[in-house]
Amino acid sequence: MPASPLTTGERRLRRALVATAVFAAAMVVVVGAVVAYWFRAVLPTEPDPFTRGPYLTRVGTTDATLRWSVDGDRRVEIVATTPEGREIRSATGRLTGLTPGATQGWMAVVDGSARASGTITTAPTDRRAPIHFVAFGDYGAGGEDEWAVGRVASAQRPAFTLVPGDNSYLAAAPSLFDRNIFRPMRTLLAQGPFVATLGEHDLAWFGGSDVATALGLPDGGKRYVWNFGPVRVLVLGLEADAADVPFVRRELAKPGARRTYVVVHRPPQPGNPVLQAARGRVAAVFAGHNHRYERRTVDGVLTLTVGTGGAPRSGDERLTPVSGDAQVSLAVFGLMRVDDRADGADMVFLDSSGRVRDRVHVR
Repeated sequence: MPASPLTTGERRLRRALVATAVFAAAMVVVVGAVVAYWFRAVLPTEPDPFTRGPYLTRVGTTDATLRWSVDGDRRVEIVATTPEGREIRSATGRLTGLTPGATQGWMAVVDGSARASGTITTAPTDRRAPIHFVAFGDYGAGGEDEWAVGRVASAQRPAFTLVPGDNSYLAAAPSLFDRNIFRPMRTLLAQGPFVATLGEHDLAWFGGSDVATALGLPDGGKRYVWNFGPVRVLVLGLEADAADVPFVRRELAKPGARRTYVVVHRPPQPGNPVLQAARGRVAAVFAGHNHRYERRTVDGVLTLTVGTGGAPRSGDERLTPVSGDAQVSLAVFGLMRVDDRADGADMVFLDSSGRVRDRVHVR
């Protein structure tokens, strides 16, 4: 049976449907072309030029030093802006003329575009100015627990980080540094340097010289002084022993420090001669080695074990033992935040979810 001829209304509807289909097809082509253009010509497609950093190795009252590694022979310029709006530029990573006791932003410019950024908090000249820093050790394994600790630490906006050793697992081999240190801690190291000592895993590879060089540690990371405004840090290396006593006594006798902290890898035990020399003269000792947080008072000295930076913890409690004299002992990952002020220092232990797990105040 022959089809009935289309009515005028049906012909109009068919033409409308055909026109709509043609228009939709054209729009698909146009949208596809726009998206392709957006991704190819508008959005940045160049990969990160930095294979490491930039990261801070030193901060003083008016100066700071950054290091980095970059793909190819590309010119990098560090541009810092002070609170007063002054612009400071450096092609070497050495910045001078910064404002004392202030936080100033920096950018790493590559081929005319800012490709990395961070902040620099310089040491104050005012002895009553507050100093904010964090502390954790035993971190450099490259796992998610370390990344989480790094995120919580960077959220505190510290001027620097105290690290009581074991910066890289299972050894401080240069081929492991980016995975174990510089990628997980990139944001934190863009805010302030690591004031670190060396643990057994660091020392197992050529005495730790490579990790000390990479982090810019004085004296190979074994024994040195870090002064930051009115705060002084004595770094002692693997363990505090009788050989450190003359150094500790000499540095404690020097004027100028509002408060002094000690950093050592292995937690000192009762009868340690360094504790006897430091009693009543240091605010706290920060140690690592044991992969847990502990607050202890050893021979009258506040001793904080913060081997909590994210390196794996064995399920065998004999390898992460609870100290018999511990006032607090927690098998968690995290960090200690220290707010050092003229009237005292507040120390808060935060776990890797940002939860406050312990508090202590010293005068």
